[in-house]
Amino acid sequence: MTVTKLTDDSSWLIETSEFCLVIDPWFTEKQVDFSPWFSLQSRKQSYGPFAFPKEKELLLFISHPFSDHCHKETLLTFPKNTRIFAERRALKKIRAWQYFDRLASLDQAPFPLEQRTQTSLFNQTHHAFSLHIEGKQILYAPHGVKFNSKLPQVDLLITTITTYKLPLLLGGTVNLGLSVAEQIRKQTNAKTVLTTHDQQKDSHGLVGIFAKPSYEVPPKGFIQLSPGEFLTLT
Repeated sequence: MTVTKLTDDSSWLIETSEFCLVIDPWFTEKQVDFSPWFSLQSRKQSYGPFAFPKEKELLLFISHPFSDHCHKETLLTFPKNTRIFAERRALKKIRAWQYFDRLASLDQAPFPLEQRTQTSLFNQTHHAFSLHIEGKQILYAPHGVKFNSKLPQVDLLITTITTYKLPLLLGGTVNLGLSVAEQIRKQTNAKTVLTTHDQQKDSHGLVGIFAKPSYEVPPKGFIQLSPGEFLTLT
């Protein structure tokens, strides 16, 4: 099994002998949440097109409803019959587009895929997902996870080391940063840690006015892949 970073932000590819799983594809230069006056983020480049192996089934996993994870423009470039497994809020959002034929909840994935954290009024963002693939336990927590979360022991942890702070009314601290990543690593006893959701982007709108990002250099034990680089789990 190989884990490939597709973009500088938080799009990933997990390839096994049977399928290719694309996580949170956002391949264009811009993404908007709600409206450009609220949040527009841009980066200097787009990514792809990607040639995923045609002899393997293509699956998509969407972890959050926000457009840097559930990006409509990117998702609509995939075939209508692509199998998509999405978090509850993202699933509702994608269904409204009336495009895809094979949408499903996380528990319908062909491998154990579980949301380990509960969405609530006070936790819209900090969620972790466990994927059990080819005997390996992977935890995907692109914004970090609160300390009181019940997390499994894992072979691979994918999480952010960036702190991204907003006023509480705009979402509060979106990315929880390096100190939380280190706590998650310790709690899960992760053998390998890959950093994600750490791309420096230009922010506009209200979010751009009030955002206070803090980017970290990955410390020892944290691996920061560049787009196209991959890690093999054996």
